[in-house]
Amino acid sequence: AATATGGTILTCHHFENQRRILEAKSSDDYGCKSSTVTGALSSLQTSGVAIVDNLRLTPTTINEVMNMPAANTIPTQLKPPKRPQQQRRRGPPGANMVPQDEPWRLSAYGRYHRLENHLGEEDIRVLEQIEQRILPLVQGFFEQEGKGQGSVGGGDEGLESTATRTTSTTTTNNTIMDGIYRSELQLMTAVPGSGNQSWHKDNRARGLSIIVPLVDFTPDNGGTQLLLGSHDTNWPLFANGGARVIHAPAGSIVAYDSRTIHRGLGNETNEGRPALIFCYDRVESPPPGCGTLGSVGTSYQGRLIDILTGARNAVSSENT
Repeated sequence: AATATGGTILTCHHFENQRRILEAKSSDDYGCKSSTVTGALSSLQTSGVAIVDNLRLTPTTINEVMNMPAANTIPTQLKPPKRPQQQRRRGPPGANMVPQDEPWRLSAYGRYHRLENHLGEEDIRVLEQIEQRILPLVQGFFEQEGKGQGSVGGGDEGLESTATRTTSTTTTNNTIMDGIYRSELQLMTAVPGSGNQSWHKDNRARGLSIIVPLVDFTPDNGGTQLLLGSHDTNWPLFANGGARVIHAPAGSIVAYDSRTIHRGLGNETNEGRPALIFCYDRVESPPPGCGTLGSVGTSYQGRLIDILTGARNAVSSENT
């Protein structure tokens, strides 16, 4: 019995640690690659993920980001956590491993985040120029919902927004459309030797998250892993795709529905993996939309789906 149990654990561990690729240049990408905003919106509705070719940042823009004051302090190696002895731990695993007044915070071992409240005026200026480039995608995503096309498979909230395009763009209170705001703006990195995040959703309500790799995202350096279609409650949809790791060049625009279950993987290379993150949500449904128990439940749900779809794909490969 012990041998059988050990074998089962090892098998589950094997399936859970597979890093199957979702390539920006591949035709076998479950419809996630698009050369237009219109195509990306369609992909977001079906698979929950889109890699948008025509919005990619130029090398000059990437260099400008990497020369920001905040980027000049980006961690390059693991640091011992600074956690006050008397501080009560709150939030998801790793969220309070450093004091909240520290500019770089941990979400998991070796994963550092610099949030908007720790970015300077010059940092914000550079990042909001990039935001102007992705706003058509953001606006289209929420306008699609206003037309009744945003709720998929009886998703978590099933609410419709009446958001409409406004003449202004980003404002001082981060509002970009009527009822829609930028909930997150950050610079992050996964240093060599970093660990995996827990599976999670950015929000249980419909919103849009955008990752911009500042170096090439690969399975080895811990590119974001997503459970395709997990923004939908329709099991067969994401059972077919399973967990896929973003494999995309620096400057790519990787967008996903905030309800998509995902995680950042550990960095197994000798170089850091910096990226930008932009998140957009409705004012009436700010993230994360659930408490600690909901987050734990999503983490275990993600692990289960990952293992089951990994096993299914392994069986399919053997039969072909």
